[in-house]
Amino acid sequence: MTITGWFSILAIAILFLLSSIGFALNLYIFCKFLKQPRPLSAFKKFCIIKAIPNMIVCAAFLFWAVPLSIANLDYEDIPLLINIIVGQFSGVGAYILGPILQLYMAFNRFYALYFPMRSMKTSRINLANIAIIIAIFASLMYTFSGFLPNACGFIFDPAIYSWNSETNGCSRTVVDVFSWSIYFLAFASNSFNFITLCKLIFEKVGGMSTTDNSSRRKRSIRMFTQSSLQDCLHLADMINATIVYKFYSVLWWEFIFLSVSYLLIHVLDGAVMLYFHQEIHPMFIKSSRTKHSTQSIPSMFISVA
Repeated sequence: MTITGWFSILAIAILFLLSSIGFALNLYIFCKFLKQPRPLSAFKKFCIIKAIPNMIVCAAFLFWAVPLSIANLDYEDIPLLINIIVGQFSGVGAYILGPILQLYMAFNRFYALYFPMRSMKTSRINLANIAIIIAIFASLMYTFSGFLPNACGFIFDPAIYSWNSETNGCSRTVVDVFSWSIYFLAFASNSFNFITLCKLIFEKVGGMSTTDNSSRRKRSIRMFTQSSLQDCLHLADMINATIVYKFYSVLWWEFIFLSVSYLLIHVLDGAVMLYFHQEIHPMFIKSSRTKHSTQSIPSMFISVA
């Protein structure tokens, strides 16, 4: 078998493995969060919705990109409209929904730390739900931009095992707008993260007792860390997709920094959410953690003479 043949098998295997893990992981997270006691915090609501675009991206690879690659179809033999629909909903709409939700999560942490009393007040208007609706609407606007009559779609090409935009001026303009939107969202999110970090390092959360402040501080650090890690994932992938992949013009290099990077961040995004939310951990992880905690506590025996 030729090197090209071996690379094809390896590429398909990698995409299948990552997309299977990512889809199952994010589906598990979505279902477990839905079963959490009500009312849910705004942060958890964002986590629930965040799992949806992760599942969409993984499903696009698992049920579309991988079968097309296995069939070894030429680009011209793939139904264009279906290819655009899958590409736009997964590579554009679902992709940008993630950073929008990340901005919400970063602002949520900022607001909870700087205005703790206000954040704990209940309101008839559920701002988190409104924010989620706005995010979904914005992502749909980006999605439908690919259905313009000027070939602006995002499509999968089995020849390079990667998603790409159609080659004309319209698609390049859409890609530029999309890329700068991601960079702007990442900048805004990380700005809130930086301000939040300053509060965590240098100041006490006002208006609370020492005990409550310590508990809230630990929870805020955990949520801040989760939000920051998820922000870094999308930013790193956008850098890979716009800059790094151009360093070396060979198929395997572009495959790693386009397809693998794009798919992997949605797998890792789910893994980060699972790691930082112990209440949704599988039973075998909870049992292992409990056993480890029990073993780490030394037994003390006092002999009475």
